[in-house]
Amino acid sequence: MTIKPNDIIDERKNNEKSCGMVVKVIEGGAGFQNMKCCGYTLGENDRITEFTDKNDRPEGSNVKKGTIIDEGKNNPNSCGLLVEVLAGGAGFQEINCCGNSLTEKDIT
Repeated sequence: MTIKPNDIIDERKNNEKSCGMVVKVIEGGAGFQNMKCCGYTLGENDRITEFTDKNDRPEGSNVKKGTIIDEGKNNPNSCGLLVEVLAGGAGFQEINCCGNSLTEKDIT
């Protein structure tokens, strides 16, 4: 699946009882496979066109609003996925892109 800059993925689009992680693609995305949060696997069908933060989405200790996750930080073979967390993050597990697993170690 291909995602592109400015695409927004919202965990609550299809999983109302989730922590509600929302990420916006800043760069890259051609090798995006999925994102995992709260035990849910998020993909193309979790894209939304716009997001309004209502502050009802629990943040994690490290993954919270404003956090940047950078595939290139630890993966020399990356396709350059860079995302910003817009909300949530309490249940963040990983983002899979270009065969790389991005976790809290990839926060910049």
